[in-house]
Amino acid sequence: MRVFTIAALLLASAPGLPALAADGEDVYSSVCRKCHRTGIDDAPKAGDKAAWAPRVALGREALVKSVIDGKGAMDPRGGKPELTDEEIRAAVDYLLGLVK
Repeated sequence: MRVFTIAALLLASAPGLPALAADGEDVYSSVCRKCHRTGIDDAPKAGDKAAWAPRVALGREALVKSVIDGKGAMDPRGGKPELTDEEIRAAVDYLLGLVK
């Protein structure tokens, strides 16, 4: 696994090669899970269709903007300023996939 990670990082940084797609589940597990697993600070629990319904109605881009800008107790970029917009979109897509 470690060799794969190193190889993936090298490939992702090589000029002329497309960047590897962000893995929404990984971003969720490493950043978002701490609040969205338990519902701390009114974060909607992952997979809770009723809690996510009004958010789903806002649309994907509005949710992505909420993560980028921060909302309620959630700091901008989920408290991880190094998250790229692509990683944020992937995490939002992952969370939305849990309630479809």
